[in-house]
Amino acid sequence: MTENPYHFGSPASSPHFCDRQAEVADLQARMADGIHVVLLGPRRYGKSSIVERAIGGFRAAGGRAGYADLIRCTSEAEVATETLRAVVNGVLRVPRRARAQLEGILRRLRVTPTVSVGSDGSLSFGLDPSVGARAWGQVLDDALTLLDEAGRDGPVALALDEFQRVAEVGAAGMGGAFKAAADRLTGTSLVLCGSHVSVMERLTRTRGAPLYGMGELVVVDVIDEDRMLPYLQRRARAGGKRMTKAAAGYLYQRAGAVPNDVQWLAYSAYEAARGPEIDHGAIDAGLAAVVGRQATNFAERFESLAPSQQRVLKALADSPTARIFTKAFLDQVQVANANAVRKAVDVLSELELVRRRAGTYELASPFLRAWLLRPGGART
Repeated sequence: MTENPYHFGSPASSPHFCDRQAEVADLQARMADGIHVVLLGPRRYGKSSIVERAIGGFRAAGGRAGYADLIRCTSEAEVATETLRAVVNGVLRVPRRARAQLEGILRRLRVTPTVSVGSDGSLSFGLDPSVGARAWGQVLDDALTLLDEAGRDGPVALALDEFQRVAEVGAAGMGGAFKAAADRLTGTSLVLCGSHVSVMERLTRTRGAPLYGMGELVVVDVIDEDRMLPYLQRRARAGGKRMTKAAAGYLYQRAGAVPNDVQWLAYSAYEAARGPEIDHGAIDAGLAAVVGRQATNFAERFESLAPSQQRVLKALADSPTARIFTKAFLDQVQVANANAVRKAVDVLSELELVRRRAGTYELASPFLRAWLLRPGGART
């Protein structure tokens, strides 16, 4: 049985990486030149894939890079120790048995963390909660000092994924602590990646924001149709099937153009195709299969919303629009005024259920949209 030629759900590597070479090259160049970058874009648009490939190229060229995913951090102390872990493992490259080198690093820290060694030899750090609550700033500052010193011996970069957690874990001054560190780093690139767009914008894009004016802001958008369609056809051939350009365009549109969702739907359509061709019927069957597998998750998320939020979600599923404050839309979603719509849309955006693209409000997931629109899909 031929292996499915499409991939979704995790950073894409060759041959599943679709034509982001320009973005990768630009990011790798900024890392080599010690320029800070804020990489901004919704989840599932491929930021992590871009960062992973840029780090790979940067290391191959002789640079040292650390990477940390902050998505599981629940406190300031966890953000600080995860940053320290990325610096020690990725930049300082402390070997598993280099006890003296590790002890030398620990002596440099004003607060001594607990240390554990993973099965792969990587080091992890932790802080007692009572200590971390008051000392996370020192741990973070010391980690970034180690990073700064490493940059004096050659190109160094540190990538922090899901950076919006800095604003979500409770410390009002944490963004400012990173900005202060960035201002003093020399020859070192910080790459701050965020998928929760509204939170990242509050951190970076408004005057007075803690990271306003820091480095270069790069916004990751969807992959253009003229680049994605040849990829879909090429991968279909690699899996022993055909896909016409018209079918690839139909798949792209049904997946809402979001890179991960395009791959997800292609994966499912490949499975659903009974013959040698991935046609419109296979794509529709693949979409139905994804929606069916996700139905319980969609129902739970929908039921957690307030009735007014549910009605806004259903209205946008039925017809994306830029005109959410018109009387017609207010009547459709049964709310009294524009402020009520604004509050509902803000909540749905924070939950990453709704996105605004090219001025139009629409559902972030084509699969949730299909679930809402199917007969008996959702009831309020």
